[in-house]
Parts: sequence; structure tokens; C-alpha cells
Amino acid sequence: MSAPAAAPLLARIGDHAYPLHLGPGLIDRVGPLWAERAAGGTALLVSDGNVPELARRARASLQEAGLRVVGAAVPPGEGSKTLAEVERICRLAAQAGVRRHDAVIALGGGVVGDLAGFVAAAYQRGIRLAHVPTTLLAMVDSAVGGKTGVDLPEGKNYVGAIWQPDLVVMDTDALATLPARELACGFAEVVKYGLLDGEDLFAVVESWPELPGPAADLAALIRRCVEHKLRVVAADERDHGLRASLNLGHTVGHGIEAAAGYERYRHGEAISLGLLAALRLSEEEAGLDPAWRDRTAALLDRHGLPTRLDPAVPTDAILKAMGRDKKADADALNMVLLGAPGDVLLRTNPPRERVVAAIEELRG
Repeated sequence: MSAPAAAPLLARIGDHAYPLHLGPGLIDRVGPLWAERAAGGTALLVSDGNVPELARRARASLQEAGLRVVGAAVPPGEGSKTLAEVERICRLAAQAGVRRHDAVIALGGGVVGDLAGFVAAAYQRGIRLAHVPTTLLAMVDSAVGGKTGVDLPEGKNYVGAIWQPDLVVMDTDALATLPARELACGFAEVVKYGLLDGEDLFAVVESWPELPGPAADLAALIRRCVEHKLRVVAADERDHGLRASLNLGHTVGHGIEAAAGYERYRHGEAISLGLLAALRLSEEEAGLDPAWRDRTAALLDRHGLPTRLDPAVPTDAILKAMGRDKKADADALNMVLLGAPGDVLLRTNPPRERVVAAIEELRG
């Protein structure tokens, strides 16, 4: 029998507050948990083909709580994060009679959360939103903090909004069904939080056994990552300063994703490489002890994440994509670096030759 869920976290972002429930068996409680926030109405349940059984259970729970449910299925993968898909879902909602007092329920991984969150922000100028993340990556990162968006050919997450949910429900039982590669991708973000938070959390992450690990321990680890992100977002919801720290590894990582056509590397795999490039640059720009990069590379490798860049992905293409990334400011390239775990520095325009060297060193 699953252990009972811990008390929910309470997110306080500006004048908005909402609970985050984390624990086993929560998919079957989505309906009553939402009913505590808003009674009745229609739920636009957005999910993809990776989680049909979880979507069925969530639908049943919502219906039992008295909601009318309209389903919106999207194809799995980054290719669904398009304006065309936003229009399709919004038109489906309009034709089904979804109104401003109704809600979007985003059930799935990071792609579904980003897409459905933006639908909630845009449809009828904003309707309520609940995130029900089903992957490790979505639980520790993308379902928390309010960022939503879709991609353009010119760059990842170029069109979006910051739209805070009214509820987040994380059923840790869902992680038991994830393929090993998907778990590893989420673990890359966990490693990021270990580096950002400090040596204590990094030590927990570094000593982690084979994924997913003991269920109760994994829930506690997810909670620590979420608590870190909530502290940062509460201080800088609109991404004007401190929140940029959460992009550790993402400037180069997003560049690798784009240069590889979003096919060779999944998001977490690209972030694995991006973290190592950021740590390499941190050694020269921020005085980071090289031992931290060695330890991080060993940790990532042990959990099946890439530490060497495919030679077929050109450095010039990575740099070009980095220049188009939304984290760039005019002609300035913004990088998150570390002086030590927990000691975060934001650098604008580090020397190009050092950035190139950090990328090239990934090739081994």
C-alpha cells in the first residue's frame, strides 16, 4: 500500500496563492482537489498519447466531482508546442462551450504543461489552470512557476505567458511507469537544483541510487527541488533577475536542442550537456573548482545522461541558436555560472572563445 501524501506545499506568488499536492495515488483525487478550489463547471482536460490510463482516471475523478469534462488529446513530443496546436485546442474549447469560469487541466509531461498552460492564459483572456505533471522533469521544474509557451521555427518557447495555476497535483505513482530514458531526463533538472541549492542537496543527489529510487525518498527529493524553485519564483516571478538562475545549463542546452533539430537530444539530455558546459565556463569565469565538473559528469553518466556531444551537431549552429534564445538580451548572451554549489553568478557576454571552448570540450 502507498504511503499517505505529505501536507501540500503552499505557493505564494505575488498576490496569488495555490496548493501543490505531492504524493502517491493523487490522480484519483484530482476531481475533489479541484472542487476545493472551484465548484462545478467544465474542465478542458489536455493530455497526450503517453498517458491514456492516467487521463482516463483523471477524467473519472473530475466527473465524479461534478465537472463536465472535454478532452483534448495532443501528439506526444516537442512538435506539439506550436501556435497551430494552440489554435486547434482553443477552437475545440470554443465549440464545446468552455467559458471564462471554467478550467484547463494539463495532464502529462513538460510539453503538455507548456502548451495547455498557454491555452489557459490565452483562451478568453485567461481561464483557470491546474497542472497534473506525470514526469519527473515536469514535477521538479516545468509545472512549477507559471511559465507557459510554445515554439517558433526561430526558437524554443518564443511565444508564451506567465500564468500561475490554481492547483498542482503530483502523483508520484506515475513515475513508476516512466521509461528509464524519461526518468533520466528529469534527473538532469534534479542535478541542476543540487548545484543551485548548495552542497547539502548536491550530496543527496550525488548519492542517489538507480532511478527511480525509494518512493518516499524520491517524493522528498522532488519536494526539495520544488521548494527551491518556489523561493526563487516568489522573489522574481517575471524573470527580471534572480529567476534567471534557474536557467543554469539551459543557454547551451537549448542551443544544442535547436541545433540538433529537437530530435537527437531530449530536453533533459541537452541540459545534461549544457550543465557541463556551464561548469566548464564557470571554472574560468567564476573560479569554480574543476572537481565539481568531474563529480557532476560522473553523476550524470551514472544515470544514463550524455556527457559527450555528438560530433554531428555543429558548434556554429549551437552558437547561432544560443543567440536566438529568448534568454539573450539584444546582442548580449546571458549565462548562469557558479562560483561553487549554491553560489550563483549571472554573466553577460562571457568571452566567445571561452564559450566555444566549453562546447568543444564536450566532444571529448
